[in-house]
Amino acid sequence: MAGVVRIEIAESSQELLSYLKQADNQEVKERIQALYWLKTHQVETVGTIASLVGKHRTTVSRWLSAYRKGGIEQLLEKGKSTGRKSLVSQEVQAKLQQELEDPEGFTSYKEVQQWLKVIEEVELSYSGVHKLVRYRLKGKLKVPRPTHKKQEKGVVEEFKKKLGSQITNQLKEHEEKRKKYPVVRYWCEDETRVGLMTLGARKLTRRGIQPVGIEQWCFEYLWLYGIVEPKTGESFFAEYSHVDGVCFQSYLQWFSQKYPEELHLIQVDNGRLHTWSGLEVPENIILIFQPPYSPQVNPIERLWKEIKKHLKWELFDHLEELRNRLAQVLQRLTPTAIASVTGWDFIIDALSVANI
Repeated sequence: MAGVVRIEIAESSQELLSYLKQADNQEVKERIQALYWLKTHQVETVGTIASLVGKHRTTVSRWLSAYRKGGIEQLLEKGKSTGRKSLVSQEVQAKLQQELEDPEGFTSYKEVQQWLKVIEEVELSYSGVHKLVRYRLKGKLKVPRPTHKKQEKGVVEEFKKKLGSQITNQLKEHEEKRKKYPVVRYWCEDETRVGLMTLGARKLTRRGIQPVGIEQWCFEYLWLYGIVEPKTGESFFAEYSHVDGVCFQSYLQWFSQKYPEELHLIQVDNGRLHTWSGLEVPENIILIFQPPYSPQVNPIERLWKEIKKHLKWELFDHLEELRNRLAQVLQRLTPTAIASVTGWDFIIDALSVANI
């Protein structure tokens, strides 16, 4: 069979296992493991071994060549370089790894190249930088999560860390409500605009074929108010013509009447409608405000994206058509599906801390 390794391994499988137990570093273990797999016929090709140990095919081939020439002693020989010495020292690589762990990251491999030259006085070709970052340090270009420039540094992490104690403090502060409503539930609320303007997205076509998307520019829209319970996936949606304190007041009243027997903690942002001076929060509702300019701590934001995925490239002649389509999408959102999207670990952990 093409690609099958032809090699006589003198050691028994038990001897190879003994070498594995005595191995003092990862690379030695990988070399012995390759022999063991071949000896026990678990693998047959260089490509399979390379995939399993995370090395290049040429590296595995070099190991086997060394074994053929001098047996296991030459295979495990130390102090012999298997290639050129890296132009980037281990110390510099460690510093670069730390920079890559910063969420702000780099904007390009070219920027990494400049950082190495200016900060560490290391000149490396673009291809060398790409190989170092992409394959050795396991870094790659990603689409960043948009963050508002006014968001204070560290507030997101602080909110996630202290949400459990914040919930506990709110319940202590509203002890009378807690006694009246023994069942406590935690919800996340937000609003999103949905209109007749076409929502675009990528399309899959063969190489060289430019996809086409039919779109329309129309500025009629409606507002969808939504509340989801991350723990169970239960939800409550309503349509309004705009967003303001009056509509939000109506929405809370409607929600309160639907679930009158429980105490509801509802996480909201700092929008004007949520902080309206004339807002009268129903007795069985307590609002918990997330940090300003931090939509990434509210899981319903992800649900909005999932809902709008079903509307990509769809054309509606009027709002009634859009309403009917939205109703279909919302009806298909089972509690299990919603919980899988919104049941973020930090919220579930916080509810456990607060004993909810």
